[in-house]
Amino acid sequence: MTNTTTPRCRRRLVTMTAARGSLEILVGPMFSGKTDELIRRARAETRRTVVLKPALDTRHDPDRVVSHSGASIAAVAVAGSDELASAAAGAEAIFADEVQFLDGGLADVLESLRRSGVDVVAAGLDLDFRREPFPPTTALVAIADRVQRLDARCGRCGRAATVTQRLVNGRPAPLDDAVVRIGDEELYEPRCEACWESERA
Repeated sequence: MTNTTTPRCRRRLVTMTAARGSLEILVGPMFSGKTDELIRRARAETRRTVVLKPALDTRHDPDRVVSHSGASIAAVAVAGSDELASAAAGAEAIFADEVQFLDGGLADVLESLRRSGVDVVAAGLDLDFRREPFPPTTALVAIADRVQRLDARCGRCGRAATVTQRLVNGRPAPLDDAVVRIGDEELYEPRCEACWESERA
């Protein structure tokens, strides 16, 4: 009896392991090229693919993911993780941009998709303008197979920038300002740690 059931169990284990997908997270400050990298990978994908973006991100057309360099790709805007799960149905590869704007259920949804064999690449800010973690991104980093951290160039000194400065009339925004404010160059600039600190000295 042992000899007949063991091979079956082994075959089943191999099948389940092979079906598992992957989850990769691209993180870094604004202007670090996260969206460009996401678009590049999505364009290279040959399987059934869905590109997703949060509906909260209204900087561009709702049916496009657009990078700061001007690259773009067709996308589906979703209001939350439940809509993301529906939009991803049938996809073999998923590319999700600006994940920091999605809700706390995102990690569970993407983990479920990964377990079903879907490969997921997600891009988002790891820190807000106060240098505090965005919970949705932090949750994804904790379960990701791979985390790629990208740097920008500091808008003041040109060194590697790892944080994002929010500006109001050219000056740092108050730290009690709302966490989420949608904007681009008119509102945000990448900074190194030293320059972010010195502007608040």
